Amino acid sequence: MIDLKHLWEIQLLDQQRKSLESSFKGDDMASELRALKNDIEESRAAFKTLKEEYGSLKKELRKREMDTDELKERVGAMSKRLYDGSITSAKEVQSSNQKLLFLQDEIKRTEDLTLATMESLEAVRQKLEKLSAELNEKALHYRRLHGTYLGHQQKMRKMLAQIPQLRQKLLEKVDSNIWKKYVEMKKKIADPLARVEKGACTGCRVGLSFNDLRALKQGGTLVYCQNCGRMLFWER
Repeated sequence: MIDLKHLWEIQLLDQQRKSLESSFKGDDMASELRALKNDIEESRAAFKTLKEEYGSLKKELRKREMDTDELKERVGAMSKRLYDGSITSAKEVQSSNQKLLFLQDEIKRTEDLTLATMESLEAVRQKLEKLSAELNEKALHYRRLHGTYLGHQQKMRKMLAQIPQLRQKLLEKVDSNIWKKYVEMKKKIADPLARVEKGACTGCRVGLSFNDLRALKQGGTLVYCQNCGRMLFWER
C-alpha cells in the first residue's frame, strides 16, 4: 500500500521553512519598530527645538527684568533730584518731568513685555512636559516591542534550525521512486502533493471522480488530479 503521509509532512515542513524565511525579510514587527524609531527621533528633534526656544525665552525674560530694574533705578534717581531741590530751573524741572513720564511709560511697556514673555515661557514649559512624557512612553513601548521582536526572531531561528534534521528523518521513510517523481513535478508545481478533502483536490478545489477516489482509498497506486496534475494524498 502506498503511503504518502511522510511526503506530505515534508511538503508541510518546506512550506513552514519558506514562511519563516519570508518572515525574516518582511517582518511586520520589524516595520513597526522602524516606524516607531523614526517617530521617536522626530519627537526628540522637536523636543530639542522646543528646549532651545525655552532657553532663549529665559534669557529674554532675564534681560527684560534687568531692563525694568534699570529703568526703575533711573526713575528713582530722577525723582529724588526733582524733590530734593537739586533742580531749581523751571525749564530743567519741565524737561525732567517729561523724561520721568517717558521712563514710566517705558517701565510699563517693558513690564507688559516681561509678562508676555513669562506667559510664553510657561506655555513652552507645558509643551516640554507633555512632549517629554510622550517620548518616555514611546521609548518604553519601543523597548518592550524590541524585546518581543528579539524573542520572536530567536524562536524562528530555532525552528528553522530544526527543520533540516526533521526533514531528513522523514525523507528516509519515503519511497525513492515516489521521491524522484515528486522532485520532478516540483519543477513545474510549487506544491506537487495535494491532500484530498471532502472528495476534492485541495490544490485546485476540483472534485475527484469516483474511480480516483476508490483508487486512493485502496492505496495500490499513485493517483493524480485530473485537473491540476498534482499527486493526491488521502489521509487515512
